[in-house]
Amino acid sequence: MRSHRVFAKLIELHDLPTLPQIVGKILDAVEDERSSAADLTALLEKDHAISARVLRLANSAFYGLRYPVDSIRRAVVVLGFDAVCQLALATSVFKTFASQRQFALDPEDFWMHSFGTAKATQLLCQGHVDVESPEGCFTAGLLHDIGKYLLALVLREEYRTVVRRAAEEAAPVRDYEKELLGVNHPEVGRWLATKWRFPDMIVEVIGSFHRAPSHSRKYAREAAVVQLADTLSRLAKFGSAGDWEVPRADAALLDFLGMPSEGAEVVLDELTQIRADTREFLQVMSAE
Repeated sequence: MRSHRVFAKLIELHDLPTLPQIVGKILDAVEDERSSAADLTALLEKDHAISARVLRLANSAFYGLRYPVDSIRRAVVVLGFDAVCQLALATSVFKTFASQRQFALDPEDFWMHSFGTAKATQLLCQGHVDVESPEGCFTAGLLHDIGKYLLALVLREEYRTVVRRAAEEAAPVRDYEKELLGVNHPEVGRWLATKWRFPDMIVEVIGSFHRAPSHSRKYAREAAVVQLADTLSRLAKFGSAGDWEVPRADAALLDFLGMPSEGAEVVLDELTQIRADTREFLQVMSAE
């Protein structure tokens, strides 16, 4: 099968992007019920680069804190253990991939869409939709398309052909991934997220992306939130990440989440207002 060929290339890739060692320790802390806020603070304070990125994101207009935080210790107090863990994970993945060159996707467009989706999940979870892990939704929103970036890195010209065909037909890129490669980006994203030992919720949301919502699926609400956030990000013109079909809010998603269309419009308005802030934030993060 063609998908076996793609995964064989991924496995054989010697320079497969790897996350900093501290990310593994952060994930261990998330899984260990005995870990405390003090443990996380001590861990992050040892890594000045990741601490700086977390504080830069937390204090940016994009993230939207009412009052600034000037230390990791303060960030943990204000945002909470889970939120700081997710910010550390999100910024580490962004930094790892943003430094990798590929030519199928416009990097600024890709990351604008990714951060727009993350922000949309944050806004949706603030009074519109209840989920068990709003912080995890933020990270899943940021990483929902990471399989596209990895395919672009590994397959190069093949993936440029996929993206070009999708653009010519104004069709979802996943359709041409499956047709031309035998695999799609959610499958590749799931593989990478599993390899990196991400939390189960993030693995499942990335891997089941674009599937219709179902109450029988684990993390179904989180997945539905990220799917809706993806659409809102594109409607707010945060980029397309290679998907050129006309976006529309799926009535089935809104119904599944018990969210009126007026609520989605409110989030869309809020999202549109921070587009310039997000672009500025990305430029600062990329130039680090």
